[in-house]
Amino acid sequence: MSPRLAVPALLLALLGPAVAAAADESSVALADFLARQAETRRIANDAFAQMPLPGNAGVKANEKPCADSDGDGLSDCVESGTGRFRNQADTGTSPTLPDTDGDGIRDGDEVNGTPWLNLPALGVSPVRKDLLLEYDWVEDGLDCAAHSHKPSAAAIAKVAEIYANAPVRNPDGSTGIHVIQDYGQGGAFTGGQRLDGVQAVLPGAFDSYHAQLKQKFFAPERAGYFHYVLFAHRYAGGSNSSGYAEIVGDDVLVTLYCYATNDTFVANTIVHEVGHNLGLLHGGFEACNGKPNYSSLMNYRYQFAGTDAQCTGYGTTGAADLSHGDRMPLDERAADERLGVCGSPGVDWNSNGVLEPSVAVDVNATYNSECGSALRILDDFDDWQNLDFAGVLDGVSPQFKSVQTEVACGGAPPQAKADRTSLPPRRGG
Repeated sequence: MSPRLAVPALLLALLGPAVAAAADESSVALADFLARQAETRRIANDAFAQMPLPGNAGVKANEKPCADSDGDGLSDCVESGTGRFRNQADTGTSPTLPDTDGDGIRDGDEVNGTPWLNLPALGVSPVRKDLLLEYDWVEDGLDCAAHSHKPSAAAIAKVAEIYANAPVRNPDGSTGIHVIQDYGQGGAFTGGQRLDGVQAVLPGAFDSYHAQLKQKFFAPERAGYFHYVLFAHRYAGGSNSSGYAEIVGDDVLVTLYCYATNDTFVANTIVHEVGHNLGLLHGGFEACNGKPNYSSLMNYRYQFAGTDAQCTGYGTTGAADLSHGDRMPLDERAADERLGVCGSPGVDWNSNGVLEPSVAVDVNATYNSECGSALRILDDFDDWQNLDFAGVLDGVSPQFKSVQTEVACGGAPPQAKADRTSLPPRRGG
């Protein structure tokens, strides 16, 4: 995250209208982002308190039970706080935190499962972040040859790799996020399925038709644990949008029409739309899209072209990541082309063949409805350290609707080259 954003919005306002106008747009957006995170944490704790307890683990016969101080369904006797899960009698979890690893799933449920859902069999851990996704899909022959919207093995592996490589530290000392993708592969994975008799072009988004599909195909005992990812051909009667998602929620649409067989597009779009469920916007903490110094799959500039692995301000084919927040702020009113987005190499933003010390240029003009029409300071953001896992509880707590919004995302491009032509068309939110 840019150090510039650490300046309080109130102080910026006191500096005068010219300075404040140039800087406080991002600061206010960041303040709103952090306030929403604080509220979702409060709602999550309320939800945990209302959910049925799985029962105290590790209490031996004829032994006086310990308290359950954090109300997570585990006795304080077994919550050793070591960060190492050994067994049900030594869970390594904190006795004062109901969700030690912060993944939106209560410790007791990750250790013991629930009466209806065997979470341990799915591979969850109470001391490492888990992200559970159910994939349901359609098959159709619309707009092109017959095709399935089921993610391929390569796309599924790519999604797992992106999250596994996340620079997110876990209580057990490991890094990364363990993503569990259920596409009906058997064993404990019985949720994902092909949807027969379902409209390949959904009439709306998260409307009554979607609610009917979810009620029919998504097991109710998975609510509060799984994100529901529905792969359709299109939605809203024929939109070119590549997807739709709740921001801080548990519902996702991936709608890549005839690009559904492109493994890169599919994997990147899954991460993009699930990123919205995890609280991220198209500019990380803000809606500002197309920022060259925000190298993230949340950014339309990089969703299909690949993220910027070479500090050029343009996509790198095959690179796929969320932002680490390590890029320089970019002042469009006086951009130093010699510094680019990383200090080097330089980037010729105005394409005049010269790296100049100060140019005024709108570097994200393509996205003029989301801050691209005015010259301003563009900030990077550390996506990985600011993910909000609480939205998965949307299925069990109506309180999330008070902080939740929905977003329609841009269309898939006709090509995804790592150059200036790779920007996806600007459609949706």
